[in-house]
Amino acid sequence: MANKIELPRDWLWDGKKLKPKSGALLSNSWEFDGKKIKPRSGASSSNSWEVSATHVKPKSGANSSNTYDRNDQPIPVIIGKIIGLY
Repeated sequence: MANKIELPRDWLWDGKKLKPKSGALLSNSWEFDGKKIKPRSGASSSNSWEVSATHVKPKSGANSSNTYDRNDQPIPVIIGKIIGLY
């Protein structure tokens, strides 16, 4: 059986925003607008990601080594992977 990737228990997802349960600031919170994943503060093309039905890739500088298959993972799990929670 494959290992299951889950969002850490100390993070909250409200359907649009991912943030820590404790000490949430704009600088450590992320949002998804239906097409892009980006930090809630200081978003730029270099720290934003485009999401399609099958792939996730950086908005700027995408190549084969930094473009990922979604593998039907939910958006909060994808954000967690992008920001290094696991």
